[in-house]
Amino acid sequence: MNFRRTAIVTSLATMTLASCSSIEKEQPNGNFEYVELDQRQTLTVPSNLETPAYSSTYRIPSVETAGPIGEDVRVVSPRQVHPVALGSRVLENEDEPRVYFDLVEGMPDTVTNTVWQAAEQVLERKGLSYTKTGENQWTTESLTIQEEYEVEGEESSWFFGDDESTVSLEQRFRYVLTQKPETHGRTTVFEVSLDDVSQTINGEQREMPELTQHNLAVDLVNKVVSQVNRVHQQSIQQIREAGVPISVGSNAKQEPAYIVGLDFDEAWVLTGQALEQIGLTIEDLNREAGTYFVEYAEPDSGFLFIGGDDYDSLNIPEGEYEIRLVEFGDDTAITVWSNDEVVDQAWLESVKPALEQALKVASQQ
Repeated sequence: MNFRRTAIVTSLATMTLASCSSIEKEQPNGNFEYVELDQRQTLTVPSNLETPAYSSTYRIPSVETAGPIGEDVRVVSPRQVHPVALGSRVLENEDEPRVYFDLVEGMPDTVTNTVWQAAEQVLERKGLSYTKTGENQWTTESLTIQEEYEVEGEESSWFFGDDESTVSLEQRFRYVLTQKPETHGRTTVFEVSLDDVSQTINGEQREMPELTQHNLAVDLVNKVVSQVNRVHQQSIQQIREAGVPISVGSNAKQEPAYIVGLDFDEAWVLTGQALEQIGLTIEDLNREAGTYFVEYAEPDSGFLFIGGDDYDSLNIPEGEYEIRLVEFGDDTAITVWSNDEVVDQAWLESVKPALEQALKVASQQ
């Protein structure tokens, strides 16, 4: 038996949707005569012979079949949710169209808003309008998928009879998108279900199989997961292009300091790279104390540094400095010490343009 797609008709929601036909992909083919076979009747013993003793050891018990058999069995496998976005996951043995998202660094907003932003973009790309039908729940307009298939060959009667060679499939449903944010705000659960579901095959109303509904919902979930990943990566790229936020202010001790918009771990790595770029040569460091020990020489001065043409003058005194980093809330405060004293704000302002540019370059590598 061969199948050939002949038409995909635009849906009532003025959009064209391509899907794997439940006729072509979910139906087995072959000979199903076995479903009509009856159990062998009890042996008829002539009246002039003795009836043997029967054993029930190998008797096949009769069973009431609650599900489809033969050609009505769906053989398509259930689609799986793919948690490809950073911070996304599914629970072990999860079989619902559901995915969990955790807040990760670089998200442009809260995790709940980031996920919904991605879902909106997916629906917009599909041309689907929607309404809010509950707290953190949205329902799309009704959409229709219409497909038409030709069944060719001697076995074309397997589903509709000898006179049928064309299969017309129409599926109608709404997507229901739901989020369930955790009270702590760092995790949200996103899931998709179908509502107002109906299906007709060659004009005859048929119940849409649960597996078909599951696969349609999973397809949308996976598109949203991929879009969350895209939104996150775009946000990270924008942050990198904008550079590292740095300002001259005061630390917790009210000492002049740089306030860098990074956590300590990231600030430690990027600051070390930036210092070398601007001519503050690292002679030693203490990660536990958050301190870089550096020396500075004017370009081409020949003092402490060879090849000074790689950086511009910072207009600060030559000599040894300590660059100390400490956590400052969600940011990092950087103080500079010289001769056991904290340098003043004028020193920080003089070095700031070069350090800011070097941090931006380091963050993009």
